[in-house]
Amino acid sequence: MQASCAIIIPVYNEAGAIQDTVTRIQKICAQVQDHAFEIICINDGSNDDSANILAAIKGITVLTHDVNRGYGAALRTGLDYCTHEWVFITDADGTYPLEDLVHLLDCAKGGVDMVVGSRQGAGISRSPLHQLARWILRKMVHGLTGVMVADLNSGMRLFRKALYSEFRHLLPLGFSFTTTLTVASLYSGRRVRYIPINYQRRIGHSNIKPVQNFFGFVILIVRLASYFDPLRFFLPAAFGLFMLGVLRAIRDAIVVNHFGTLAAILLLTAFQVFVLGVIADVIVRRFLVVPSTPQRPDTAIELVEAGAEATRLPQPVPPAIEAQATNFPTGYRREATPPGE
Repeated sequence: MQASCAIIIPVYNEAGAIQDTVTRIQKICAQVQDHAFEIICINDGSNDDSANILAAIKGITVLTHDVNRGYGAALRTGLDYCTHEWVFITDADGTYPLEDLVHLLDCAKGGVDMVVGSRQGAGISRSPLHQLARWILRKMVHGLTGVMVADLNSGMRLFRKALYSEFRHLLPLGFSFTTTLTVASLYSGRRVRYIPINYQRRIGHSNIKPVQNFFGFVILIVRLASYFDPLRFFLPAAFGLFMLGVLRAIRDAIVVNHFGTLAAILLLTAFQVFVLGVIADVIVRRFLVVPSTPQRPDTAIELVEAGAEATRLPQPVPPAIEAQATNFPTGYRREATPPGE
């Protein structure tokens, strides 16, 4: 049986690169005979010529956000729409070696759940601050999952659609989508493989804000640690506060010959953090529920109830449904170009 794979490309103001990106992907798909592909581009509220370029490309599906909702939101729109067994995501900015999709597909045949392209090459920043930030984030993930991740947030990866369905409730709308998917997969014991890829300098302007994104990633990792294994976060924090309280108490006994207020506050805080960790761990163990798999919306009503306005070209919406659909807020609309046109 032929395997199926959706190729999802978020697009936000990528008029300078999207045509070449899609053309390269189409050529690669034509060469791979053992997979059935669907190319899905999500125009995430672009205000340049990206929408017109996508509309002119034959043989792809275009989903459109009326406003910019973020990288993760664009991926979620494409993932909710597709029904394929495998999903390949990449950026539209010309940075990733799309030809390595063949290697990722071959690697996936080994029974893994996700194959990630580990970035190397000219597109990787060699700034000492950037390298330090990447090292800190990798060490934090190592402390949570026990795995020293080669590339925490690579945007080129192939994974099972079931993996997204399992962790959909955790995945954010911003750039930390791939980081969350990586950490959740590793902590849950999923089989993740990394293969090196040659990462190039992007075409056009980057929307990434390094400082803001770094602190966002730190908060994200702490949140995931609290969600999956609270004691991994609360116990070190409680121990650190306890040791500070002990050291302060020793200092107070030596210098002022009594037990100071700050020492008491630190020790009490350490105890409270420890208790919070235990309670959080009990809640996680008792009430952790994996949500059911979201289904592909088949009608305009189902799309708009999810916050979307649907235009399904191959199957026109009956007037009665179309009239009812206008009462819902706009989220995205589908614009598909059949391959034969």
